[in-house]
Amino acid sequence: MNERKRPHYLAALLVILIMAMMIASYVMIFFMQNKPDPNLIINGVYVENIDIGGMTAEQAQSVIDNFASGRINRNLYIDVSGNMVETPMSELEYRLEENDVVEQAMRLGKDGDLFSNFREVKRIEEEHVNYSLTFTYSEAKLTKFVKKKCGKKTKKPVDATVRLEDDTIKYTKAKTGLSVDVDATVAAVREQIDNTPTGDISAVAITTVKEPAVTDEMARRCKDKIGSFSTEYTSSNVTRSKNLANAARLINGSVVMPGETFSVHDTISPLTEENGYYSAPSYSKGEVVDSIGGGVCQVSTTLYNAVLRAELEIVARYPHSMVVSYVKPSMDAAIAGDYKDFKFRNDSEVPILIRGEAGGGTIWFTVYGAETRSPDRTVEFVSEVLKTIEPGEDIVTFDPTKPPTYMQVTQSAHIGYEAVLWKIVTENGETTKKQINTSSYKAVPRYVTKGSGEPVATKKPAKTDETEDEPETEEEPSEDEQTE
Repeated sequence: MNERKRPHYLAALLVILIMAMMIASYVMIFFMQNKPDPNLIINGVYVENIDIGGMTAEQAQSVIDNFASGRINRNLYIDVSGNMVETPMSELEYRLEENDVVEQAMRLGKDGDLFSNFREVKRIEEEHVNYSLTFTYSEAKLTKFVKKKCGKKTKKPVDATVRLEDDTIKYTKAKTGLSVDVDATVAAVREQIDNTPTGDISAVAITTVKEPAVTDEMARRCKDKIGSFSTEYTSSNVTRSKNLANAARLINGSVVMPGETFSVHDTISPLTEENGYYSAPSYSKGEVVDSIGGGVCQVSTTLYNAVLRAELEIVARYPHSMVVSYVKPSMDAAIAGDYKDFKFRNDSEVPILIRGEAGGGTIWFTVYGAETRSPDRTVEFVSEVLKTIEPGEDIVTFDPTKPPTYMQVTQSAHIGYEAVLWKIVTENGETTKKQINTSSYKAVPRYVTKGSGEPVATKKPAKTDETEDEPETEEEPSEDEQTE
C-alpha cells in the first residue's frame, strides 16, 4: 500500500520544487530588473528640496554648485537707523562647506544585499531623502564690517559748550549721539543669514542713543563768578607787559569741562616770537636774564590764586627759585620749560570758563562756574614765613677797563625764605585751617662789578653807582627759564 503511494509523493515534491525554482527565478529577475543603476542616484533623493534622482554624480554636483553660487552671490543690507550699508556676501567669505553629499546620495540603495537595497529604494521613493547644505562665513570679517561700516553711520554725542563772545558768556546746545552695539548687531545679522535661504539678506543694526556728558542744563549753570584775583606790574617795561597781555589773551575764554585738567604751559606755549612773545627779564639758575616770554609766571601766579579762590583741585604748582614781589611767599606759581607748570582739574559738575586780561599795570583772572557753596562761607589764604635766609657775601667781578673807584651793582641780593600757604575757611560759625603748600626760595647774594684798572689822574674818580639794574620790585622777573 505504502509502496504504491510513494511515486505520488515524489511527483508532488518535484512539482513544488519546480514551482519554487520558478518563483525564485522570477524574483531574481524582478530584483535584477529593479536593481539601481550604479552610475545614477536613485529616485526620491533631493538636495535643498532640489530633485537629483536619476542624475549622475557629475550632474548632481553641478546642481549643488549652481545652488551654492546663488546663495553666495547675494548682498547683505544692514539698516542703521535709516541709513543703509551693504556688502556682498562673498566679502564675508561666505561659501559652501566641504561635504560628501553626492557620494552619500550615490550609495543609497546600493550598499546592502538585493533585498535590503530593494526595500531602501522603495522606502526612499515614497519618503524621500533631502540633504541640507551648510554654508559658512568669517565671523571676524562680519564683525569688522559691522564695526567699521555701520560705525560710520553713527555719531558721537555733542556736549553743550560754553564760550566767551564779546565779553559775554554764550552757550551751544548739546546733541545726542548714536552708537552701534557690535555684538548684538552681529548676532542679529547671523540670525538673518541662517533664516534667509534665498535672495538678499536684510538686518537691522542694534543701536544705542548716547547722551552727552555735558547737557544744556549743566552748561547753563556756568554763570557764577566763583574765584577771581589780580596782581600789579609796571607797565613801563614794555616787552614784559606785552608778554603778560599775550599770555592772558591765550588763556582768556578757555573752557575746562568736568573732569578735564587745564595746563597753563600747554595753553600759552610755545614761548616764541612767532607766538607773540618778546624778550624780557626772567630767573635762570639764581640770576636774572633776558629770555623770550619773560614775565609769564605772573600770569600763571594770578590764575593760580583765582583758582584757589574757586576751590578747584590743584594738580600741579611749583614755587619760583627766588621770591617774587607781586605776591607773598607761597602764593606764586612758576612756569619753567616742561618741568614746572600750573595745572588744575575741574572737579565740579559743570564747565569752568576763564576770563582774563592784562593792561594798564594790572592782570586779572575770573573763574566762572556754578556757585554751590554756602553764602556764609568765607575763604582766606594766608602766607606764613617759617624761615628767613640772608644772602651771602657779594659776588664780585673785576673789570680791568674800569678804575678802582668804579662799582656797579648788576643784580640785587635776594633774601631766601621757607614759607607755607594756609587756607582758612569760616562756615556756620566754625573756622578750619588747612595747609595748601610749602615753598622754598633761594637766598642769592648781590652781584657787583668793580674796576681793577689804573686810576686816571687827570679825571675825577667815577662816582660810585649803587643803583640796581634789576627791574623794579613791581616787575620782579618771574621764573620763565628753560634751564634751571
